[in-house]
Amino acid sequence: MLRDTLQVTMSDLHSGSNYALFLPNLWRGKSNNNSHTAGGPQIEIRKHFEKYAGEVLVARKNKRVRLVINGDCIDGDHHHSGDVCTLDEREQADIHIDLVNEFQKRINWQRGDEIYYTKGTQTHVHNMESYIGEKMNAVMDGDFYVHNLLKLDTNGAISWYVHHGSGAGSGANEGNTLRNWLKRIVEDELKDGQCPPDVIYTGHVHSPTYNSCVYRQKMKFKMIHGVILPSWQAKTTYSHMKAPVQRNKIGGVYQTIYANGTIGIPQFSVMGYE
Repeated sequence: MLRDTLQVTMSDLHSGSNYALFLPNLWRGKSNNNSHTAGGPQIEIRKHFEKYAGEVLVARKNKRVRLVINGDCIDGDHHHSGDVCTLDEREQADIHIDLVNEFQKRINWQRGDEIYYTKGTQTHVHNMESYIGEKMNAVMDGDFYVHNLLKLDTNGAISWYVHHGSGAGSGANEGNTLRNWLKRIVEDELKDGQCPPDVIYTGHVHSPTYNSCVYRQKMKFKMIHGVILPSWQAKTTYSHMKAPVQRNKIGGVYQTIYANGTIGIPQFSVMGYE
């Protein structure tokens, strides 16, 4: 059924990290009797999480919601830094599930709303995204609860979701890297006789960016939109070593696809840029 739809996308929650979005109350683990309560940057990240949920609640009025968690839903022990509240990936996954359940409640999750998961970085998540997807009753990809490349048809507009994509570029060239990546995708799809997507969402680099590319198919001009998502994790010990002056930007994105197929401009909700 064609109806106004709000596509809500969150990436890189890295649940379990001591620097990422965390639960509002004291958490106690079961495997090693670990405990953790949000502190430092996690306090500000939680405030923004609640603000973002409030924005989505307003934007979703009279709309269906399609929520996509676009990779790296847990932190794992990727860099062996110990910057996690537990090394037990099942416990990290359960923290993530509690966070997303909270988000669903805050945005007034309704019958007909849908949730999807895409695969993130293997060394972060291992097989936990399938476990999470099943627990969250995510829309399946065949026999699996997590998608390598998610392709959604929303009112005739085709959106692709994939965790690993383009970089953002920097300085005066910010956005150019993303635009050139979109151009390559368009060219490859057209060469194969396929129709390019209308929107592509990626994550991984934690650098919120939006750009678009106009292309011509015979004498019909079309546009492809590209979105790089922010993360929900402040800089870790490893990040400070690899990118000492780069700022991690925290937040999510929502975008309306109207019943007639019109694609709205993506709305970024990024902490510190209110």
